[in-house]
Amino acid sequence: MNLGLYLHFPFCKTKCFYCDFNSYPLKNIEDALPYISALHQEIILYTKKIPKGILKTIYLGGGTPTILPAEIINDTLEICRENFLTNPDMEITVEANPGTLDKRKLKVLLSAGINRLSIGAQSLRDPELKKMGRIHTKKDIINTYQEAREIGFNNINLDIIFALPKQTLIEFQETIEEVCKLKPDHLSLYNLTLEEGTLFFKWWKEGKLNLPSEELEYTMFKWAISFLKKHGFEHYEISNFALPSKQSRHNKIYWDNQPYLGIGAGASSFLGGYRYKNYAHPQKYIQELEKGRFPVEEGERLSLKKRMIETIILGLRRKEGISYQKFKSRFKLDLDKMFNLQIDKLVNQKLLKKDKERIQLTFRGLFLANYVFREFID
Repeated sequence: MNLGLYLHFPFCKTKCFYCDFNSYPLKNIEDALPYISALHQEIILYTKKIPKGILKTIYLGGGTPTILPAEIINDTLEICRENFLTNPDMEITVEANPGTLDKRKLKVLLSAGINRLSIGAQSLRDPELKKMGRIHTKKDIINTYQEAREIGFNNINLDIIFALPKQTLIEFQETIEEVCKLKPDHLSLYNLTLEEGTLFFKWWKEGKLNLPSEELEYTMFKWAISFLKKHGFEHYEISNFALPSKQSRHNKIYWDNQPYLGIGAGASSFLGGYRYKNYAHPQKYIQELEKGRFPVEEGERLSLKKRMIETIILGLRRKEGISYQKFKSRFKLDLDKMFNLQIDKLVNQKLLKKDKERIQLTFRGLFLANYVFREFID
């Protein structure tokens, strides 16, 4: 079985004001060691469940994996190689926040086989970084990026969030212009979403968060797509832009609804038509593995209809959309016959476009993608 492997490290220095990821502030590295031991144990357990697992990609996410010593990350990757079949040219990504990396750590990560770095910049304006609860500065971002280039990383992604509180169009444009001057290989551009349980959501409910209008958000997104295209970036997924040959291979596994294995607290997996999720709390996760059990909290075997709907929703995220031929090859059914009512309605609303080969989101559909997806779910 060919699959992508996701490894979750739920540790951060602090919790950002907008973040609802499964992450927890880490005071001492020693506090993380029982979790790392459990993570390694879960990897080993899967050799019995997937004896011929061939990894196409590995993605280390969080949290902030690079808050940990590079040696721990190296050891984790070695255990992956010992228990799965791997390719020497496979994509291995690690998420990193500025301030958690230095030249020595970058050298160890590169020698460990990590060949793609995803830096959580979020903004290149210090006032905006402070508003989000980020603990780094613009200078930290640029220093980390330049050091990574000097060490030899030739595939670097930058994460940027837009539609921030009180953010103007000019301020957003300045950030994107500066990002392009750095010349990253990939850019992930996300509009701010308010998630329940975060400080931003609380402040918004209290009327303390002044957010840009939907019209301004739309203008920002439209401008960014045009500007990045002029600078050589292909807009290949709703929130992702890449230079030629630098698309994220790991994320494409998700968007193509292909098998993946999630290791770690709260990680999700999709194997053999079965989707399941681990216990989110690290302590419960550790306890299950200490008993020699898979730390799975919930799961379901997806029906054919549900697998088709998920394939449509995930596929529409990609700029190329969904091929009629690929859909029929996978499900032995015609996409335009199974979902003709939804497709025709969305085409009439100018949210989808279709031709003889595929369906795709229009530009307006890109901005209203969640509405489009709900039509297929309903």
